[in-house]
Amino acid sequence: MLRDNLNLSKTIFALASGRLPAAVAIVKMSGPDAFLFASKIFKPAAGGALELKRSMVWGTLSDVQGSKIDDCLTLVFVGPNSHTGENAIEFQCHGSVPVVRKLEKTLIELGAHPAERGEFSYRAHLNGRISPAEIESLGDVFLAREQGDLRKIYSRKDGSLTQKILSLRENLIRVQAILDTAIDFADEYSNVVGQARSPLKMTIHECSEIIQRYSTFKNAAAVSRLVIAGKPNAGKSSLFNALLGHYRAIVHEEAGTTRDVIEEDMEVGGQRWKLVDTAGFRESDEAREKEGIEIGERFLASSQFWILVVDGSSGITHEEEALIEKYRSKPHLVVWNKKDLSAWREPSQKWYRSSVHPLSAQTGEGIVELWKKLDLHLSSRESPGPLPTAVESQRLITALESMRTLLAALERGENPESLSEKNREAVRTLEAVVGEVGIEDVLDRVFGEFCIGK
Repeated sequence: MLRDNLNLSKTIFALASGRLPAAVAIVKMSGPDAFLFASKIFKPAAGGALELKRSMVWGTLSDVQGSKIDDCLTLVFVGPNSHTGENAIEFQCHGSVPVVRKLEKTLIELGAHPAERGEFSYRAHLNGRISPAEIESLGDVFLAREQGDLRKIYSRKDGSLTQKILSLRENLIRVQAILDTAIDFADEYSNVVGQARSPLKMTIHECSEIIQRYSTFKNAAAVSRLVIAGKPNAGKSSLFNALLGHYRAIVHEEAGTTRDVIEEDMEVGGQRWKLVDTAGFRESDEAREKEGIEIGERFLASSQFWILVVDGSSGITHEEEALIEKYRSKPHLVVWNKKDLSAWREPSQKWYRSSVHPLSAQTGEGIVELWKKLDLHLSSRESPGPLPTAVESQRLITALESMRTLLAALERGENPESLSEKNREAVRTLEAVVGEVGIEDVLDRVFGEFCIGK
């Protein structure tokens, strides 16, 4: 069903590139009059007129009065061999605000209409160029924030989610067998029905995990923390700045300069991490410093990876050794800092030498090698399990509601006939999760979440 305000006889246009100003702006146009409008305002530099054939032509854009707008590269796509399946034009001009606004004004004067969110993709679907499932994945590509997200989106065709759903379905089939048995053995009702709780609760738990996986992906709720810890004046802030590549944390010779945590986003191995600089771990009676240390401890406890920075000119202390012992189960590295000082010495303790890395955060010596180690340690840390699409996630929510309704009825002690029918409904909703995706399933997302120009 078409939206009321959509009309495929219209020619639409939109800025398809990033925010202005920019080096280059791409204005895309599609529809029955796309080529006609383009030929009226674009003149090839080589002379002649723009031709209706797949081409890339350099020339000049002018408004309807003939005044120059900009020099630009024009791409001609002839339907049905275009993204939308219609004749389509791309103007690649300078990303100047007045240039783009003048071009948009000119296209409107010619009779073109500004596109809605996702209207290009929807036209592509109507013309058989893209399926609803492909639109779903395209929407998630826009949401992706790291390479791990893309790998999961592109691997959806491997059938891993289908296999998982089939596994969950088997759990419910087992529940069905148990409930059907309870119908035949009324005297053993409570004992038989009780056996259904375990597979049902397991299915509810695993279904919830899959739903949460998509929610976390969409809302970017889970960004792993990489926490830098150590004693005051060990060089934590210097390392923090060196890893970021710019001056962010205050660095001073006086110990205890950092009184609170400082966080910055960084990317390692194609994944986003939150780099955290903490206050130095030491005994302190000053209320403000003590509070900063306690906050740092909480960040360290919740981290997914951490770095202990040791002052290599004075060696490791009992407090630092205790910190390693306390958090040694968490993936970590030990940085033996201040290699630029004459008093610096190689570490001697054998039990942590395998994870130690010598460097000078002040001069940058060893930073490249540290990056390589971090890349090796962190690049493979992806959340397990398949990533559903938005439609699959919504269907899973419906299935989960059915299973929770069944569990509540089971806990109330309803008769096995009623429980059996509720379980059949749960099976049906679960089977629908990986069914065919229809355009109505994704229509609201296309026009609600897609970019203008896509």
